[in-house]
Amino acid sequence: MSTPKVRILADVSVETKEKLEKVVVALKITKKDFFDKVIEEHYQKYVLKSK
Repeated sequence: MSTPKVRILADVSVETKEKLEKVVVALKITKKDFFDKVIEEHYQKYVLKSK
């Protein structure tokens, strides 16, 4: 079963998309992994308030 694709970047600027590409290359991770990490960190911090 494949994961449905979400168009997270549909409304961001070209510059932001380019920065994202550079960040994921520098971190040697996928965009999916990057977003999973960022969302989890923000979820912990702002929703669960555990940090």
